[in-house]
Amino acid sequence: MRFFLLASLTFILSACVSQDFKTYERYIASKNIPAPTLDQFPHCHGYGCPSHYLVELHAKEWKQIDRLFRPASKNPQQERARIAKAIGAFETIVGKMTGTEVDYRGTFLKMGRGQLDCVDESTNTTIYLDLLRQRGHLKFHEIQQPQIRTPFTGGGGRWVHQSAVIHERESGVDYAVDSWFEHNGKPAHIVKLSDWRSGWRPERQEGEE
Repeated sequence: MRFFLLASLTFILSACVSQDFKTYERYIASKNIPAPTLDQFPHCHGYGCPSHYLVELHAKEWKQIDRLFRPASKNPQQERARIAKAIGAFETIVGKMTGTEVDYRGTFLKMGRGQLDCVDESTNTTIYLDLLRQRGHLKFHEIQQPQIRTPFTGGGGRWVHQSAVIHERESGVDYAVDSWFEHNGKPAHIVKLSDWRSGWRPERQEGEE
């Protein structure tokens, strides 16, 4: 069963490699989920985003997100740091609503109900980024469609991996916004997409799982 699941995940991810949706909106539509709005937005789950919940946030929950961006970001670096924290905040809030607060970093270290893979994670992160855009918090960045790296193109690891992506307007540099490497609710990692494509992964402290 485990081998079948791993093979299925590899097939799902590999099928995405050659697909260029041009925009993140088209990518979201390709998952057969509704476009996110501030009133209601989808939250993917099920490994590869085959299913989704519809989530609504209340005013006090939006305040938790909004206060991370006050006062307004002064530069792209500050905005990226705030984005990283905001992704973690979204995960904490939404996780309690969807049962994904138990999501463990990675895909295979822990499996079962509430666990997300990198397609789920990157799709949800892209949706959170769009919500931040709609709230007026993205001044220095634009949202790109998620990108994939493979072991065959220098991406490292044994599996295909996917991340959300933002584009810095001023420098023209793309950045991966990757929440898959950490447990639910932790800040996302934001690194240059070129480094991420080359196999970047966070360093772990000795004794850390």
